[in-house]
Amino acid sequence: MKPFIITLCFLCACIPSQGQTDSKLYKNAQFLLAKGKFKQSIRNFKKVIKNEGDSPGAYFNIGQGKLHLKNYESAIVDFTTALELRPKFPEAYYQRGLAKARLKNFENAIEDFSEAITLKSDYSEAYSSRGTAKNDLKNYEKALDDLNKAFQLGLRSDLVFGGRGRSKFHLGDYEGAMDDYNQALSINPNHAPFYCNRGLLKESLKNPSGALSDYNRAIKIDPKHAISYTNRGNLRSKQNDFRSAIKDHTKAIKVDPSYPIPYINRGVARVRSNRKDYKGSIKDFTKAIQMAPNMALPYNNRGLSKYNLGYFRESMDDFDKAIELDPNYAFSYRNRGKSRIELKQNSQACIDFKRAIQLGDSDANEFIEKHCN
Repeated sequence: MKPFIITLCFLCACIPSQGQTDSKLYKNAQFLLAKGKFKQSIRNFKKVIKNEGDSPGAYFNIGQGKLHLKNYESAIVDFTTALELRPKFPEAYYQRGLAKARLKNFENAIEDFSEAITLKSDYSEAYSSRGTAKNDLKNYEKALDDLNKAFQLGLRSDLVFGGRGRSKFHLGDYEGAMDDYNQALSINPNHAPFYCNRGLLKESLKNPSGALSDYNRAIKIDPKHAISYTNRGNLRSKQNDFRSAIKDHTKAIKVDPSYPIPYINRGVARVRSNRKDYKGSIKDFTKAIQMAPNMALPYNNRGLSKYNLGYFRESMDDFDKAIELDPNYAFSYRNRGKSRIELKQNSQACIDFKRAIQLGDSDANEFIEKHCN
């Protein structure tokens, strides 16, 4: 698993009152917004609306304040009101797109970024954020197109370089990705996600010591960066340091209890350690299933732990569910076949082994030779 952080650019662009006289109260609200005093700013903009009537600029700036306060759904309402009052308002589309992206509504965010670009063809920030959202949808080629367009328009932000690094990494351009991550970090050397992502890149380049250094740096910058703990734990598992891996995954869970990946990876580390803690791993995989019930991987892994404890029929239930969620999950077919062998269901097991081979699991040949001749 190679998770990435979502990184979007929040721009605080105070918008005038759009045709109305800029009152002292309005200017004061703008000043508070620019100073980062978001709650006070919101209160003052609301007073502007109450005293002076509806203003697209006031609603827009209220939305910006709420965006910074992470009140994303309410911010969307205010940006929408601003757009109702002023339909050709590219900044409002852009900021509403940011709020939607923060809610992981990436497709609708892309629609807003696209509308902003339609209204303002040189809107480099909108290209950058649309590229970021496309990265989150794993549409890496189109993401790179947008990020390159932002660059061509003159935007040299750390987010452009970091986003391009992410796209290039997934497209297999490791050299280009390294150049972009290095550039992003030269602009913003205190951004933990860039170190985290560069660490993954270094792992792919067979540089585990460099990867570990980057994960350590990310954690030093942001001790609550759960993904860096998870990735460092995965690296330590690869180095057979399972005790440290379990500690890292446990720390990731403490930092972000809603994140299912560390439970999965801690469960794997428990199984691979000398203790062979299958019961502990089952608890971890079960927790991951509760958090991500549509993910096939924890069902497969829990099934393996049950298999190793001799719970063959129960393990089949988990492999069945993994296959239901992902019909092309080769390993689950092989694993279900192994459970069926233990339950004397050899003919059905052989069907599973053959299906696993069709899906690319060559290791299933061993079981075909042993049980299916």
